Amino acid sequence: MPPLTDIAPLARALGLAFELAFVLAPPLAAADTPDWKLISETEDPDKTISWYVDLKSIVHDEDYLRAFLRTSWSVPQYAADQTAYQSSTYLNYFDCDARKIAYTANTYFLSEEPAGQPVHSEPEEPVSTLRFQSVVPGSAGERRLDFVCSFRSKNFLTRVTPVTTAVPVSRG
Repeated sequence: MPPLTDIAPLARALGLAFELAFVLAPPLAAADTPDWKLISETEDPDKTISWYVDLKSIVHDEDYLRAFLRTSWSVPQYAADQTAYQSSTYLNYFDCDARKIAYTANTYFLSEEPAGQPVHSEPEEPVSTLRFQSVVPGSAGERRLDFVCSFRSKNFLTRVTPVTTAVPVSRG
């Protein structure tokens, strides 16, 4: 058996590795955490439906903008097999010029927040197989399309590093 002094450097290195893991893990996890922005909500007093978009997920994908969205209901909804759910997340493709939306990869959750194990999920389909539907004027779909399509400027899509603003320095 080696003397304890021989493994002390290894123990210190492992301790440092664990400390770094705990320091770096929260920022890395935050990068994967959706940034849900409420974009519309119903005004029905009996049932509130809220639509959100994950601001971090809006990207240009070929001729479309693509984003993850979420719908939450204030009261449980029921699938055809009577499975209850109160939120769903899904991938939307937006054809901004044609004013059409297609969706895929629906995942349903029991609570209003998309957390825990889903109660049902559907696979993501290739964009070429999706059915794009025109948005109805004044609908929640039109509000989603208008919100996401407002991000299609070239600056938004090509920016890789944050813009910094020079701060004047007072010398005196």
